[in-house]
Amino acid sequence: MRDIALSLFYLGLIPFCLKRPIWAVLVWSWLSYMNPHRLVYGFAYSLPFAQTTAILMLIALLLTKEKFTMPWGDGKVFILLFFILCTVLSTFNAFYPELAWMQLEKVLKIQIMVFASLYILTTYKDLKALVWVIVASIGFYGVKGGIFTITTGGIYRVQGPADSFIYGNNEIGLAILIVVPLVRFLAVVEERWWLKMGLNAMAVICLFAVIGTHSRGALVGGVMMMGFLCLKSKQPILSMMATALVGLMLLNFAPSQWTDRMNTIETFEEDQSAMGRINAWQMATNLASSNVMGGGFETFRKDIFYLYAPEPGMVHDAHSIYFEVIGEHGFIAFALFILLWLSTWLSAQKLIKATNKAPPGSEGAKLNQLLRHVQVSFVAYLSGGAFLGMAYFDLPYHLLCIVITAGVIVSKLQTPEETSAKQSSPTGASNFYS
Repeated sequence: MRDIALSLFYLGLIPFCLKRPIWAVLVWSWLSYMNPHRLVYGFAYSLPFAQTTAILMLIALLLTKEKFTMPWGDGKVFILLFFILCTVLSTFNAFYPELAWMQLEKVLKIQIMVFASLYILTTYKDLKALVWVIVASIGFYGVKGGIFTITTGGIYRVQGPADSFIYGNNEIGLAILIVVPLVRFLAVVEERWWLKMGLNAMAVICLFAVIGTHSRGALVGGVMMMGFLCLKSKQPILSMMATALVGLMLLNFAPSQWTDRMNTIETFEEDQSAMGRINAWQMATNLASSNVMGGGFETFRKDIFYLYAPEPGMVHDAHSIYFEVIGEHGFIAFALFILLWLSTWLSAQKLIKATNKAPPGSEGAKLNQLLRHVQVSFVAYLSGGAFLGMAYFDLPYHLLCIVITAGVIVSKLQTPEETSAKQSSPTGASNFYS
């Protein structure tokens, strides 16, 4: 029955995808993040929904009269291209070619849709629609997992959808963390009180789901995220009080299994899992030092540990976005990876500063709120990702698209006088709203 319902629902979306390319981007994002086809048990489980949607998008681009442009003027686009090139080159020299090419195919499919999003997203309305899809898709598992955690006392681990990027407890924990600030953004800009309250409740329930994952990496990311969320708030003291209250509630609720696991952070030397990660990180560093392009995708395997790890018998996955890139693609790719997120952060900060004085309720003010919360999502990803291997996960790259597109939109909000003043300014900075 689920298979039929999903198939019929998808068929109903096809006319919308053909009418406007943005619909295809949104549907593809829904399929990518929620993985609804992994919630069925029959014929629809393996249907090529994502591939079909990509084809529909190409047809829509050929038929549409809308005008789109790729933001080539933004340097982050080229940094991303060079990073992708490094992953391709490393695949040609991979230790496990068959596995590496399979993984590269998955990564390239994601990146193709990232560039399609960069090309098609043009307005604040588009960005907000994308945020809603992301929140609804991953938030589904956040709410579901949060309710499961509350009703079972948190003694069982929350998992994501099978055969997906976010199946593992660590992965779904980080994905939910990244989404929580986006939920808060929608609550902040929402005018209907009932929906605002519902979104705020959703954010709290999602935090219960993160507790339910029993993920130590998610705990680190959550602490960093909540602290930064308070700092970015326009009412930091009130936010800190609310955060402290939620934190105490979560700690009081957490079962002994969760507390025991989190306590191993302080005694990591005695924890085999933690020591296995450190051994894997040392292996990745040694490998990249000997091979300029790294070992290629899927290189964290027994034979490579034997050659490069301090403890050859302690084989472990990367469990870090940073060492995952170092081991698989080398230090050049790692430098580009860091530069990509650093430049994205700085761009968001510049745009926030430029729109700080936007009139309340204006598009500029809403973009200001969006960028503030996207920065918090990046804190969750970059801190939690230090202990989780999700370097190629779609979501941070979609956040990159949001920042780049927001920059294009903000530049169009300038008056000709402001544009002239910005170009003549030594620092290139200007206030879009005076």
